[in-house]
Amino acid sequence: MFLVYFASFLLLLYYIYAKNYNYWQSRNVPTDKPFLFFGSFYNIAVRKEHIFERIRTIYNQFSAPYVGIYIFHQPVLLIRSPEILRKVLVKDFDKFTNRNIATNEAVDPLAFHTLFISKDAVWRNLRAKLSPVFTSGKMKLMFPLMQECVDDLHRFLAQNTDEIDVKITMKKYSVDIISTCAFGINTFCFRNDNSEILKMATQLVDFKSVVRSISIFSFFFMPSFVDIFRLTFADKTASDYLLNVFKTTLQEREKKKIIRNDFIDLLNNLRKTETITDGYKFDNDIKMAAQAIAFFSAGNDTTSITLALTCYELALNKTIQDRLRHEVTEIYNESEAFTYENIARMKYLDMVLNETLRKYPLAPFLNRKSDVKYTFEETGFTLDKGVSIIVPISGLHYDPEYYPDPEKYDPERFSDENKKNLTPYTYLPFGEGPRNCIGQRFALLVSKVALASIIKDFAFDATNRTPVPLRFDPGSLFVQNRGGLYLKVSKVAA
Repeated sequence: MFLVYFASFLLLLYYIYAKNYNYWQSRNVPTDKPFLFFGSFYNIAVRKEHIFERIRTIYNQFSAPYVGIYIFHQPVLLIRSPEILRKVLVKDFDKFTNRNIATNEAVDPLAFHTLFISKDAVWRNLRAKLSPVFTSGKMKLMFPLMQECVDDLHRFLAQNTDEIDVKITMKKYSVDIISTCAFGINTFCFRNDNSEILKMATQLVDFKSVVRSISIFSFFFMPSFVDIFRLTFADKTASDYLLNVFKTTLQEREKKKIIRNDFIDLLNNLRKTETITDGYKFDNDIKMAAQAIAFFSAGNDTTSITLALTCYELALNKTIQDRLRHEVTEIYNESEAFTYENIARMKYLDMVLNETLRKYPLAPFLNRKSDVKYTFEETGFTLDKGVSIIVPISGLHYDPEYYPDPEKYDPERFSDENKKNLTPYTYLPFGEGPRNCIGQRFALLVSKVALASIIKDFAFDATNRTPVPLRFDPGSLFVQNRGGLYLKVSKVAA
């Protein structure tokens, strides 16, 4: 009897999913063939393929302006057309304001009050409130704090001129620099391999654990699971630890009147200048801490991976490495120091980082949710309210129509002359439009100051342990190699 009930249950599930899988076909939308229960994401669910590769594969199979896919039972529209993306991300942004990410303030207030996850009026008011924090003037004030962390990175390389794992090395640097700028504490990860905050940074959004991986995946693609199992976006132990660090630091600042011009100071100043007309108020520590923890979470992995992969590409492309070193050294020698102003003058450094972010975008996709029924005037197709949209960044960044020979690492794509010819909305490492990454200026600055400092004095070379080609880790949210990323470091002759 049990087998009969079980078979009936499976047949019911099959019927439900098969019915849902008619959604795009019934609307005459080109469709990626779904796999039972998993839709287009079977290889991701079983950790056979990174989402970067899966989205790119789907993108390459079609030439239509958009493609219907299924993520489990949900119909999702993957948009390939840059012109349609312009409308979704910018022109008609008011109709696609929110990301399709689950939220539950009662269970996970820290996530609810972050720019990445917040929605509607909360997001609009919070974005307006935080925008002044990320101006070039505020970044310039943080520059001395950044330089202290760069000095530690430089010292570490000077003492380890041999084969190193640049993934681990850059992780330590990024945790140091985000900690000092977001929480006002010196973590000294290069001096302490057992740093507690380094452990928490790794644990915060950890995809190595299958349970945590499913939990984070659910926020994007299985929102009902978030409420049923009362899931939190970040690891609870790590976020509680960082919340305590934030509260302790804030209390000490208030008590001792300490000013460091870091993120905590900027948030505190915003709170002190709030008026009754402010749409969003930092009326409790949770709301303030949420911004610092989000800043820490978003910044440490993205910075470390970008720097590690840039060093990797420079090791494989020695001509590019030598040209970058020449530019950095020439500008450095004018004042015998790295400053906010001369880092900004390094055009080739900017080109190199732009090309790294093209080849290895921090996020392989963006997502949005349609707030209304919306008709694409280019095709006449009407998208239903509530349907999710995916922006296939990994597909766009590797489309040979926009980037010839896309596997080649070529910073010249981003020279002043060539940038003018780039098709708009095909280069999206930080998103685009009102909901783009608010920390873009900070992310580029901390990457540039580190890269300039180390490339001036150190050379990077591949070894027999250097992975060529890279094999992306399907258990990671971001694009990074499985296992270590080993390179040889040597001092450059004076």
